[in-house]
Amino acid sequence: MAKLASLKSEKRLLDRRAADQIRSHILEGVLPAGERLLETQLSEELEVSRGTVRSALAQLANEGLVQQVAFTRWEVSDTSTVDAWEIYTLRGAMEGLGARLAVNNVTEADGERLRAMVDELLAAIREGRFRDATDIDFGLHSAIVELARHKRLAEQHRFIVQQVRFHMVQSGFLPNDYDGLISEHKALVDAVIARDADRAERLARSHNDAEVHLLAELLKQGGRARVVREKAS
Repeated sequence: MAKLASLKSEKRLLDRRAADQIRSHILEGVLPAGERLLETQLSEELEVSRGTVRSALAQLANEGLVQQVAFTRWEVSDTSTVDAWEIYTLRGAMEGLGARLAVNNVTEADGERLRAMVDELLAAIREGRFRDATDIDFGLHSAIVELARHKRLAEQHRFIVQQVRFHMVQSGFLPNDYDGLISEHKALVDAVIARDADRAERLARSHNDAEVHLLAELLKQGGRARVVREKAS
């Protein structure tokens, strides 16, 4: 007799799929910071149980994208200059470590791939495809971290990148110096390929310094205009 598929496995799959959809809405700005998340509404829209929704929201809480308030309701996480500073400095530390370790593992093929990503970034910027440029930017840094061959670092880096993107979307952030952005990425990739660990780490750590100051200013000013739905009492 053929073995039946585990319902527990299916439930875990539903949890992940529900989390993926909610996460996507948060990172795209459809669900703004502070937005209340109703389990009943989400379960109806996703056509899953409230328990599945609750499990998905708990996963997103671990990622820092949602928060449970007084153990009674869920909300999209808020943004602040303190949060931005903590997230960006932690990102810099992680990417600095990743770049330092990556120099020990980078191959000629890896180098060609990294340089191709810089070329893609330049093309996207020149063509005004700034959303694509942002995706390529994050992808390039993630590729360097992956070369570190450090599983836990890569996992935590993915969470931090999500939180960075969340803050960028909520503030309407865009870099104000794309020429400098390209130059910094080229220098970082060159340092990794040259196996210059000290320079690679320094460039990866300092890459976000200007961004965090600009992002903090935007958050102080309230970011872009938001449409905030009235929260249920």
